[in-house]
Amino acid sequence: MQSLRAAQCAFHKPTAGYLDDAIKQVLRDKPKDGIKIMDAGAGTGHIGVELRKLGYTNLCALDISQEMLNEAKKKGIPYKRLICSALTEIPVPEIETGEFDGLISAGVLVKAHVRPSALTEMIRMVKTGM
Repeated sequence: MQSLRAAQCAFHKPTAGYLDDAIKQVLRDKPKDGIKIMDAGAGTGHIGVELRKLGYTNLCALDISQEMLNEAKKKGIPYKRLICSALTEIPVPEIETGEFDGLISAGVLVKAHVRPSALTEMIRMVKTGM
């Protein structure tokens, strides 16, 4: 069971690291606690755990499953909001245009999960012109 769990989460740490690298290049003068990040398709919060380890504390989670978000909440991840909604091309009413400095999504844009058309909504959530 332990090796299965490790294999399932093997990509979360490097994915969070890639976002951290990008943020350091684009928002180099902004403190990590002031950087607002959307975890789109957060599931049980594996990416949130890794972002917390990197020092990010201004996180929001979006997932279609309230049960998954409940599990994420149990992990003590610093999610400011847990939004239960489908991720499609249709805007999520609880999220303002350009609300986030960054967005991360891992294991979500795959067949039978979230369609590529959801990229439109993901882009809408993030600030432009930084």
